Parts: sequence; C-alpha cells; structure tokens
Amino acid sequence: MDKVRVGVIGCGKFATAQHLPNCAAAPNIELYHCSSRSKDGQATAERFGAKKITADYQDVLNDPNVDMVILSVPHEMHLFYIEETVKAGKNVLCEKPMTMTMDEAYRVVRAVRKKGVKLCVDYNRRFSPAMLDMKNAYQAHRSGARAKPRIYTQERHRPLWAEEGTSNMLVRINDESLTYGGVHIDWREGGGQIIGEGCHWLDLICWMLDERPVRVTGVGSTRLNYVITLEFGSGSLGCLFFSATGSFEYPKELIEIQDHGKLFRSECFVENQYFGLGDRTVKKFALQQDHQPNAGTDGGHAGYLAKIDASGKEYVATSKYKYCFPDKGHHGLLEAFAESVARNTPSPIDEMSGMRATYLCERAMHSIRLGTPLPVNIEDWDMYVHV
Repeated sequence: MDKVRVGVIGCGKFATAQHLPNCAAAPNIELYHCSSRSKDGQATAERFGAKKITADYQDVLNDPNVDMVILSVPHEMHLFYIEETVKAGKNVLCEKPMTMTMDEAYRVVRAVRKKGVKLCVDYNRRFSPAMLDMKNAYQAHRSGARAKPRIYTQERHRPLWAEEGTSNMLVRINDESLTYGGVHIDWREGGGQIIGEGCHWLDLICWMLDERPVRVTGVGSTRLNYVITLEFGSGSLGCLFFSATGSFEYPKELIEIQDHGKLFRSECFVENQYFGLGDRTVKKFALQQDHQPNAGTDGGHAGYLAKIDASGKEYVATSKYKYCFPDKGHHGLLEAFAESVARNTPSPIDEMSGMRATYLCERAMHSIRLGTPLPVNIEDWDMYVHV
C-alpha cells in the first residue's frame, strides 16, 4: 500500500499536539477517519484534514478502509479500546502505558496474538533522534577499542575491578505538578506518576542498556515524587529520579550514561554531549515544533532555554503559552509503525514491550509500598501466553 489509512479515536489535547499533526505530515500516512465525542475534537480533526469524522468510535472500527487505529484515550480506558480495536481486526497504536496492570497486559497480549494484528505502544523516546544517536555512540563505545584517559590517573597498571565493567544510567525528570490535571494522580484513572509517566523512562533504560533488569527498588511516593533503581545481571544500574516539585522554566529531561571512562549526556533531546578518553562531542538537534523561531537561534540547550524564556514572557503578556516541542520521537515512531503495517513486518514496540514497562511500574510501586527491593521474575518478564 502507498499510504496507511489511519483512524484516530480521541481528539483531545494530546492528539491535537501530536497524533493529528504527525499523521497529517507523515509521507506514508493518510489521516482517514477520526472519532471524538466533543464538537471541539471534531473541529480539530477537520482542521488537520481527516476524510471522515464521527462521534461514535465504532464507526472508525467498522470502516473497512482503516488500516490502523491510534488510541488517544484516558489510561484506564486503554484495555477497553485495545480489545475493541483488536476484535475489529485493526492494527493499533496505543499511548503509554499499554495497560494499568499485569492482568490487563495479559489480556492484551493474548488478544493481539489470537487475532494476528499488530500493536505498538507509544514509547516514543526510543525514536527520538537524540536518543538514537546516544545509543549508537554508547554501543559503539562498548564494543570498540578504548583509549587511555587524558586526565590524571593514579593507578595505571592494576586490573579493572568487576564494577568498572558496568554501565550506570541516570534519568532525571524535572516536572511541575501545577501543570497536571487531577486525572493524572487519580488512583483509578491516571494511576499516579509511575504508571502514567515513569513507564516511559523505565522502558528507555532497558532499551538503552539492552539488558533485562533483575531487581527493582522504589522509594518515595507512588503518586508523585519517587526514585526507582533497576539492577541488571551484569551489575549495571539504571536510576530514574522523578520530581514533581520542579519548574518548567528549565527543560524537563536529563539523561546520562557513564561507562568505561566515558560520559554520554542528553539535555532534553536538544543537545547531546559525549565526554571522556580524549574526546568531546557536542551535537544539537532540531525541535519538532518551534513556536519561538526568533529566540535561541543557535539551538541546543542554550537555544532551548531562550525559547522557554520567550514563551514565558509571551504567556505573562497574553495568558497564552506556546510550547516549543523537542523531538521526542513521536512522529518517528508513528511512521515506523505505519511502515511495519504496510510491509507486514514486526511492530517496532510491541505488546511484550508494553507489558514489560507495566510490569516494572507495578514492581516499583509494590517496592515503595512494601519498603523492600523486589526481583524481576523471568516468568513474568517473558510471559507465556497460550493462544
């Protein structure tokens, strides 16, 4: 097929910010049929060029011309709409988290495999240009010859200790709870900021280090502020530090990996910095959407700060905030999944990846509530589903 015809169920804030414009701009996608119960959502779908618009999601699922459906619905409704979409025989792209619980995840895995359709979970950061470049640089370093440090070292001839063969990854999230709607922290609807947001970065850590965790430790709150540590069989560590008491006057995400004398650092997807072993590399990445083109024209981290400042000044003057989106990989993942549908190749982030992120979130929340580390059990990580 030349273009994958996409249906969208739910045309709210996130669909307006990402799914609809990304579909409209993608060369391999036709925005075909949208469903929204609100008049505003229907008007938004029309603005982005949808061929058909309805208030009833069943109209999208019953449309024989729709090849793939994007679900942009509340977290607690993911299971319902995934099962409905799969039952209709449609391929489905679902926002994160795939499901709220492991029981729900099992039902999704079973339904997808039984029906033989493709499912993709929107863990978009894997497709961010900054993250792809960082992973390539990190993996090349891991597998390549290593130079000697050019800065002071005291013991040049001793054997390396076991811990020195590991990688350590930090994801630091500077979030601001005053920007949340209450749904995000509602115990039943949003599930709190581990299942609602932490799933992104727990997935990213496992993807970046390319290894299965063996133990999870969580401290803090299952609702807002927390620290989650993933321990891997190799001895490598991944740490997710999430604070909801920060400020959006500074970029949200900092990602670092330290490994064998190198530091790999990404500043909110707009600038990567690689240091160590005599090398220093700085790469800048374009924004996905830039509503302040006259500010921060040098790009990178300093340029992004300037755009944030310009948006803040405009908000004070007009009460309208124009967010400048870093490229977090939303459109890259969308196009990759559409390609897998068109060519009948595996989904780039399938139902097992979605289940594993949910599982890690569940383990982290249980760890916080119990006050103890918890194992990552192989029978859960490699869930067997009979169909």
